[in-house]
Formats: sequence, C-alpha cells, structure tokens
Amino acid sequence: MRDRRTVLLALALIVLGGYLLLTELNAEIPGWSQIWPVLPVAAGLALLIGTLVDAERNPDQVFIGTAAVLVGLVFFFVTLGPLDYPDLETWWPVFVVIAGVAFLAQWAAAGLRRWDALFLGLIALVVGVAAFAVTFELLGPNTREALPRLWPVILILVGLVALLRGLLSRRTGPST
Repeated sequence: MRDRRTVLLALALIVLGGYLLLTELNAEIPGWSQIWPVLPVAAGLALLIGTLVDAERNPDQVFIGTAAVLVGLVFFFVTLGPLDYPDLETWWPVFVVIAGVAFLAQWAAAGLRRWDALFLGLIALVVGVAAFAVTFELLGPNTREALPRLWPVILILVGLVALLRGLLSRRTGPST
C-alpha cells in the first residue's frame, strides 16, 4: 500500500513539475482555469485503479471514482470543449445520469449483489433521461406543461423498485 502511494505522489509531482516548467518556458499550453478538471479525473482514476489492485475491493470507492472521472470529463467539455458554464443550466441532467452510471459501477464491483446500488442506478438513469427529454423538449413542445400530470409515474416506479427489491433480496432471518 505504501509503495503505491509513493508512486502516485511521484507521478503527480512529475506531471505538476512538467506543467509548471512549460509555463515558465512560455509554452502555449492551456491555463489552470481550463485544465483544473484533471484533478477529479486523476483522483477518480486513482480510486478505480486502487480498487482493481486491492484484494479487498471497496465498491464505495468504485462509485466515487466513477463519479469523479465522469464529472471531470463533463467539466473538460466546459473548459476546453464546446460547452460553456451557462450551458450547464441546460445540461444539468448529465449529473443525474453520472450518478446512475456510478451506482451501476458500484453494483458491478460488488459482484452484482448490492441491489440498492442497482435500483438507485436505474432510478437515476430513468430520472436523468426523463430530465433530458423535458429539458430538450424531446417529447414535444408542451412537455413541461404535461409533466405535472404524470406524477403518478413516480409512485409506479417506487412500487416497481420495492417489488423487485422484495423479490430479489435474500431472506436473512426466520419468517414470522
């Protein structure tokens, strides 16, 4: 464990030193305001790699690592790519989808046994995709007006999740 931390620290110092050297030499490189998303991406990758090499895999680290990498990549699209910060008002559902993907990664890392992670992942994906559909009016121009009438869908989804959880969970004690 100690050697791995030393290697990660050494790599971070080398990358940081290389970046600072290039800035001192007036090289044409993006500024810190553009490349800061490298921090969550690097931290997430470190967590994911650490989980892969660790004998006792921690599914919670997979959730955090996956979310950090994906959030960092979204912000790279903002700082380097086609989006700007104001565009996040429209693209906010991507963060809900990221949570869904991270929960599914956590479920997979737990050997497909953490049903709570599976259900939360599926719910987050459905909510994120629905939010995209509403935000971009993919279901028609009156989607925002029609949406409040569809609130019973939430009850149906919660009921389905509860049903699946009840059917798929193992019984841990004697039934009464």
